Amino acid sequence: MNALPLCCFAPVSWYVLYADENFCLAQDEYFLKQTYRNRFDILTGNGVQTLTIPVESTGGERKLLRDIRISPEYNGKKTLQAIRSAYGNSAMYDFIEQELEELFLKEERFLFDFNTRSHNWVCRWFPKVLDERSTESKVVSQRSTESKVLDERWKIRGIRPVELKSYPQVFADRFPFEQDLSILDAIFNLGKTSMKSLGHVNNS
Repeated sequence: MNALPLCCFAPVSWYVLYADENFCLAQDEYFLKQTYRNRFDILTGNGVQTLTIPVESTGGERKLLRDIRISPEYNGKKTLQAIRSAYGNSAMYDFIEQELEELFLKEERFLFDFNTRSHNWVCRWFPKVLDERSTESKVVSQRSTESKVLDERWKIRGIRPVELKSYPQVFADRFPFEQDLSILDAIFNLGKTSMKSLGHVNNS
């Protein structure tokens, strides 16, 4: 079974993979910089914007994700403002706004805890996704390498591990469909739906 890294509002493709029985959630893995573990992409009126949950420096030390602390400089209000600017006119914004405020404004010391809460919240919008699926085995160096490969695949066109489908987006009048944004994009635009409406695992 393949393990997926615990990400911060992961891309659509991450959740399509997670919904597949051959993928599970890695509970113990090493933190990797510049990955979806502490950042996510949304679509704004100016195009794709990457939002980041800043973390404290590790001083070059390799640390487990569960030991990574969120930086005191993190400002949840600014993140919410960016999300509001992007999705304030979406079909589901008024229904989601208060829940997102609870997610982003609650003080969390560790990135692992924030990512876990965000992941559990996302799973409520996809009832058939098993939000308790996880691996409990200890960390091995190979796991972090596999997770990094998956992160890179999400960014490289043509070798995505899933086939994604299009859906209506807020700024469809300005931009062609932007695929594989944060799962927040799909939730804001579609509400509760099935993973099959977003895509399927590419087994070819």
